[in-house]
Amino acid sequence: MKITVLMGGDSPEREISLKTGQAVALGLAKAGHEVSLVDIESVAQVMTLPELKEADVVFPALHGGQGEGGHLQAILESMDIPFALSGMAASALAMDKSATKRIMRAAGISTPDWLHICWDRQNGLPDLVQGKKVTERNSSQLTLERVFERANQELGFPLVIKLNGAGSSVGVAIVEQPDEFQEAFKQVVDSAQGSQIEVIIEKFIPGREVTATILLGRRLPLLEIVPQDGFYDYENKYTAGASDYLVPAPINSPVYEDMSADALRLFELVGCQGVARVDFRLHGDKFYCLEINTIPGMTELSLVPMSAEAVGIGFSALTDDLCQSAFRLANQEKLFKRKS
Repeated sequence: MKITVLMGGDSPEREISLKTGQAVALGLAKAGHEVSLVDIESVAQVMTLPELKEADVVFPALHGGQGEGGHLQAILESMDIPFALSGMAASALAMDKSATKRIMRAAGISTPDWLHICWDRQNGLPDLVQGKKVTERNSSQLTLERVFERANQELGFPLVIKLNGAGSSVGVAIVEQPDEFQEAFKQVVDSAQGSQIEVIIEKFIPGREVTATILLGRRLPLLEIVPQDGFYDYENKYTAGASDYLVPAPINSPVYEDMSADALRLFELVGCQGVARVDFRLHGDKFYCLEINTIPGMTELSLVPMSAEAVGIGFSALTDDLCQSAFRLANQEKLFKRKS
């Protein structure tokens, strides 16, 4: 097949996207495909790319921003171009951490309590959109001090402050003490782009970091991440030797099976396709789902390839399976449209 791999973009995760795109392109070439690797500066550029006219399948390797949040997928769908991984609706939903957490709550999947803040960089006043139990929309009464009060009362410390629509641990701060809150909040906001910034304030769950990969509707072995120092931040994710990885994760039954089942259930509820990674925290025998990633990393240090390798699926076969599946699905849809 002729496959175009899109990478780069203009999100803060551009550097990791370039690594993912290069690795995916190499894997697909080893599988015998004719691969075009394209570094785009913005998602809008896709509408004029000559490479897409000849492609049988497009592989989006963009992390964060419009490349992962549904904009790219919407363009490809409107151009009737087959592409791997999740579609527009699932991509947009998964990128919105707060919306995904509301789906988890409705489905009975445990997730940490949270507040969802829309911060206006221009006037410095937050608008509290979604909380643990109540909703407020009167931004004139919501100063940073008010946000701190609600976080302290409803979540307590330590807590996590992170961007609502980012990955790769970009824009994440763990706040252990109340006097650290204001500075940490400002640091997270400063890491974002634009004037309207969505921030999640989440109850911190101590314990173990576990991730579940769902590949083409199949549950792969759970993987536990053990950072050598601190939490699994950007540096620990992308520095060789900074973390240890245990796969399958040493978790007793029935917790292992329940966590894996919840990952698959969330994959289906969000409407994902291809592959997705679901992140958890495990505290004792109780686990909490944090988020689902529709374009997980595909570098030599990424978690999805590790889980696939544990069941004998090499990197080249992994990328090939995703593109073959997307190609078959696109042809089935075209056939259905002709018959109808």
